[in-house]
Amino acid sequence: MDKKVTIFTKIVVMIIGLLVPVMLLFALSNQTAVRVLEDEMKTNNLNKLRFLYQQMEAKIDQISMNSIAMSNDAAIRELEYQHRSGSYYERERLLQMILDNITLQSGISGWMTDITVYSRLTKDIISTSSTSVDLKENLLLRQIAKGWNYATLDNGKVVKPEFVWYAVHPITAFEEPSEAKLIVKTSFSPSYLQDLLDQYKADGQGDPFLYHPEHGVISNRTLNPASSADLIRYLDGQKMVSSNIHFTVEMNGRTSLASYMKLNNLGWYLVDTVPLEDILTPVIKTRNLFYGSTLLLLLLSLFASYMLYRNVQVPIRALVLHVQRIKRGDYSSRVKLNGGTEFSFLIVRFNEMAEQIQDLLEKVVAEQLRSREAVLKQLQSQINPHFLYNCLFYIKNMARMGDEESVVAMALNLGEYFRYTTRLGNQSSTLEEELSLIVNYLEIQNLRMRRIAYEVAVPEEMKSLVVPRLMLQPLVENAILHGIEPKDGKGKVSITGESDDGEYRLIVTDDGVGMDQDGLTYMKRAVNRSENEDENGIGFGLWNVNQRVKLMYRDGSELFFANGPDGGLRVMIVLRTGGGDSHVSANDRR
Repeated sequence: MDKKVTIFTKIVVMIIGLLVPVMLLFALSNQTAVRVLEDEMKTNNLNKLRFLYQQMEAKIDQISMNSIAMSNDAAIRELEYQHRSGSYYERERLLQMILDNITLQSGISGWMTDITVYSRLTKDIISTSSTSVDLKENLLLRQIAKGWNYATLDNGKVVKPEFVWYAVHPITAFEEPSEAKLIVKTSFSPSYLQDLLDQYKADGQGDPFLYHPEHGVISNRTLNPASSADLIRYLDGQKMVSSNIHFTVEMNGRTSLASYMKLNNLGWYLVDTVPLEDILTPVIKTRNLFYGSTLLLLLLSLFASYMLYRNVQVPIRALVLHVQRIKRGDYSSRVKLNGGTEFSFLIVRFNEMAEQIQDLLEKVVAEQLRSREAVLKQLQSQINPHFLYNCLFYIKNMARMGDEESVVAMALNLGEYFRYTTRLGNQSSTLEEELSLIVNYLEIQNLRMRRIAYEVAVPEEMKSLVVPRLMLQPLVENAILHGIEPKDGKGKVSITGESDDGEYRLIVTDDGVGMDQDGLTYMKRAVNRSENEDENGIGFGLWNVNQRVKLMYRDGSELFFANGPDGGLRVMIVLRTGGGDSHVSANDRR
């Protein structure tokens, strides 16, 4: 049976062809949904982060403005005037007033700030922190700088970190600290920033912290160091910019969306992260549910296709296969019935039909064998009278010539011949027996003509080959009568044999007068004519031999004619019994 695409394969291809576009469309829509969610997350996270950013900036702006206002406070100006012309009592009252004022200002923003006022004219230091009253003038002058600074060291010693702001009078003292008349130092603890970060995180809005490339991290109090370490390493390797940035980063094995923006007052970066998995969980669950359902549908479809293939395609294919076997001649082919299916009735009837056909064909074959045997006997009976006529004709001529020895030899050989041919119980013999008969026949002809030589060279392994009786005699007779006898001088007949993997070739060659191309064509047509065609008796013996060879051996077994190498005729009998690729050359088939 030719290899064809089965129903099962077609159904599988159709199912896959239907599911693949659906899955591709879903994957595209799922990616679009994820992208939209990510964009919404970025926008929402940025808005919330901006709100926290604005809170921090507002607080720090307020503290900064208070510090600047303090540097221009009227009481502090009056302190400078009292230093020139005031009394001690008035000076102490003014110092207390300034202390009360900065104490009030230290908590007005909601954050407790440390405010220290230093007047270079009066050498007075007024501070809300007891640790600041011992500040030296040269230390203050060395530390003042514009903007907020993050201080972790004081005079080379590690101290509690704080953010510090300096206000000076006049304002030009930032470039030349020695010209400063008044210095106001304002500082606050990073814990207030942590409070805002904790509040932001408590509202479920992310996991924020403050980052500075040089000073490190100020985190909310519940930040997981293990998860944030990956993000911090990522930030350490980046060139930070002042604009708002969004990016994704792997944190402790989880993909997170990170955003940062720069606090203009402090110079630190406000960073926030949101795990993408937490936001995308519903989409991921929907996607997994769809893929799981699609996989289940595919498996069910494949199972249904297999059942259809097993219960429909397999029986149909088996029927077609066995029908083709019967077509090729294998009438013993039967379909095996496995289980009860809708095709059981058809399979049972097919087997019954095949059995009936086989019985009928066996009867026909037996009848053909009997008919072929009758044909073989008829053909041999046609050969025997023809050969007998020729032999008697020779004996008559020899008797007229008074050649008693030839007559005796002819009679003896003729007797051997009839002893051989009258054994009708078997219409075949071995090649060795046929060759023995041919030797007798050639001896008779040599006695008659006195100018015939012969040679028999057949391999020993071929002599046991079973051949039709009197297969070679008409060929040798034809070589003598039509080849050597019309020729002047001596002649020679050669009988050789060849074998080649199931193909045997017997070649009768003479060096007689031979035939032209037209004669060879006529001879080939004469021996292959139908039984009803009349060729006026020409080639009758050769025709009988050709028919018997075709009946007894496989296709391709027949007689071939060609001109001999010495000018005579070369007749080859091809007997095919099986085996490999046997062939006859083109020259032999002319």
